[in-house]
Amino acid sequence: MSAFFYDYVKEYHIPTAYESTLENHNLKLAPTELFPVYVKIRNTSNKELSKIFGLGKNTPLQIPVFENYLSTDSNYQLNDHHIISFNILPLSDFKMIGRIATKVNVILKSYFERRNLLLSEMVCTFGKSGDKIVLLGDFAPHKIKLVPRDEPQNEFDLSTPAKIKKYLEFFQESVHH
Repeated sequence: MSAFFYDYVKEYHIPTAYESTLENHNLKLAPTELFPVYVKIRNTSNKELSKIFGLGKNTPLQIPVFENYLSTDSNYQLNDHHIISFNILPLSDFKMIGRIATKVNVILKSYFERRNLLLSEMVCTFGKSGDKIVLLGDFAPHKIKLVPRDEPQNEFDLSTPAKIKKYLEFFQESVHH
């Protein structure tokens, strides 16, 4: 599944570490230094934002919300001041991550909308391959949250293994349509 999305975003000139799929279905990636930050992109309101701002569950947002987290501590959200002040990343790298993440979001949002789905949220990781900033990570169902476009309040229940399996099947079907 990740190979499909890597190939898809590459068509839109998104730099990725992905090179090919090996015979054992593992991905071959270019040697890359992983950045210590990942980006969570929200296109709809989650439970917390809905409560704070009085929105319905999974209400589409006017513009996406980008949240940055330390890779080692997903509970600590960073803003650009943290990233620069604590020398987590150079400003130019951080800005490039923002540009790439924005493009990936637009591309995949459109992809899923054509399948009558909302890309509610997704996680992107990045790194540096040589002097180039590249998209890394995987496009797995636990990193991409989809909700039905016509009924966004009816998000998928992931509370049991059987329900998770149903979502995984749904996710795979939506990719291959």
